[in-house]
Amino acid sequence: MANSSGYVDQLILRQLRSGDELALGHLYQSHYNRLYRLGLRWVGEGDVVEEAIQEVFQSLWAYREKLGDIHSFEAYLTASLKRQITKKKKQPESHEWMESAMTVPSYEELLVRHESDEHRRKLLLEALETLTYRQKEVILLKFFEELTYKEITDKTGLQIDTVYKLLHEGLKRLRTYLQSVTH
Repeated sequence: MANSSGYVDQLILRQLRSGDELALGHLYQSHYNRLYRLGLRWVGEGDVVEEAIQEVFQSLWAYREKLGDIHSFEAYLTASLKRQITKKKKQPESHEWMESAMTVPSYEELLVRHESDEHRRKLLLEALETLTYRQKEVILLKFFEELTYKEITDKTGLQIDTVYKLLHEGLKRLRTYLQSVTH
């Protein structure tokens, strides 16, 4: 298989066009974190980025039967998010969030954010320790090094199905752990 990532994208596109909600869920889970980080770099406002991502996936679902050929969902979703954020910036009510993004936080606010970030980082490190070696490896490669599934398979020598399974099981374990310590 020369380009397994493209092959997977074509399978997902076919499933999506046929109305398979699981395909949409897979795309959302696979691309959300990367899109969110990109959006934050572009805008700096989490609420706006989250809203834009939701609108991208809602449009994807609404127009799924009319989708043209998509060779890379990563590129397609990135371009869609950029368009959505640009559209939001042009809306008159968007000035409020643009102004709030430009305000400088006070020293106290920075300290609180730092403490909160430090707490989240500590929880994430604890959660990562609950994973198997391979689950941790795949998650770190996917979300911290931002590698594609193909790049992960090349780097680890694992089959793409194994990478999907390890990622899914690892994220499920992380979610369970984090929910148990935050509730």
